[in-house]
Amino acid sequence: MDPSSISSASSPLRLSGNPAATNTTPRPSLVSAARNPFSSSTRLRAVSPSPSPSPPSPAAEPFGFDALKDTFSVDVAAAEARPLDVPLAAPFTIASSRLEAVSNVAVRVELRSGAVGWGEAPVLPSVTAEDQPAALAAAGRACDALAAAPAAPLGVMLRDVAGVLPGHDFASARAGVEMALIDAVANSIRIPLWRLFGGASDTVTTDITIPIVAPNEAAQLAAKYRGQGFQTLKLKVGKNLNSDIEVLKAIRLVHPDCSFILDANEGYTADQAIEVLDRLNEMGVTPVLFEQPVHRDDWEGLRDVSIVAMEKYKVAVAADESCRSLLDAQKIIHGNLAHVINIKLAKLGVLGALEIIDAARKANVALMIGGMVETRIAMGFAGHLAAGLGCFSFVDLDTPLLLSEDPVYGGYEAFGPLYKFTNARGHGGFLHLDNDGSK
Repeated sequence: MDPSSISSASSPLRLSGNPAATNTTPRPSLVSAARNPFSSSTRLRAVSPSPSPSPPSPAAEPFGFDALKDTFSVDVAAAEARPLDVPLAAPFTIASSRLEAVSNVAVRVELRSGAVGWGEAPVLPSVTAEDQPAALAAAGRACDALAAAPAAPLGVMLRDVAGVLPGHDFASARAGVEMALIDAVANSIRIPLWRLFGGASDTVTTDITIPIVAPNEAAQLAAKYRGQGFQTLKLKVGKNLNSDIEVLKAIRLVHPDCSFILDANEGYTADQAIEVLDRLNEMGVTPVLFEQPVHRDDWEGLRDVSIVAMEKYKVAVAADESCRSLLDAQKIIHGNLAHVINIKLAKLGVLGALEIIDAARKANVALMIGGMVETRIAMGFAGHLAAGLGCFSFVDLDTPLLLSEDPVYGGYEAFGPLYKFTNARGHGGFLHLDNDGSK
């Protein structure tokens, strides 16, 4: 993935010190506009296989997303959703699915100030409720409603988007539209998103994923990634326990010092997950994290694996597919069902993710940030959010590195596992085919 520089931001958006003064007449809701087709284990306290983020530069002080929601008036000139299809360099197989290409949805929002923002609605049918046609239609409805709505504070616009695209069934499309709106506003005021979300750092260090493959192929990938500087390997498991062990042995031969994250994607029973940990212990291997070992609705199994993993082997267990809403997160937190919660914007939307992050931080529950199979539009936004907040013990934002080509440029520079974010504009992802002058 070749890093590219990006241009300076578009002209600033009008700042309204009093959001209520933006419109003196009652404003029709975005929802109305959209209806018109034309318009008990021990919690993990601190664990991180990656180096601590570098501190921000002295001049990089956080701007404040909450303040932005309340004080900035957003006036959308145009918004659209379009297919985003990109082949993968190799098939990507996990316990629940196999992909040969990204089939997502790109969202573009342009403000009347001229500022442009991009978002991405990732589609992974085993996890997201939407497939690509459904996500394209849903995002298109929200885009039509945005373009038809009068100016309003950003927070109001985002709440109205949630009204058009509610709940988990529309979470991926909602995330794409939210990203594009927030990015457009950040670009208009020349504030990079990592500063907007807190300014803790302008870099993150990601792991890299080895899908379910034969042992010799896994070893070749591990050797390549070792040469590229990746210290943490995320290994997809869960289809065949014995094969998973053989793959781990092969990887250890070529990358003996790597840290392992195991991701079963719901593929094991609780007994199988515990057996994997027992057998790894016999090999002298201790994963740094065991992600979603059991089915998303097997709460008892998740708790049982979490208890054994931590008490017997000091291995943290993460809830991923099990956490699709704030209610799920509260159940996990209050029931001590897992040590880590994996935040994915496509499961939760941007605002929903921020709610769960806040709940987990207050409960001192560790956090991971990941994604589906995404381009650098969605991964860049998630990376900015993770860098700015600085609260993630695990960072899994690697899928742009697995594409056979990169139709998006800008937003960050990749130096092996290290992503460094630009100060030039929001998250700065642009499609190559875009010729609207926003590059």
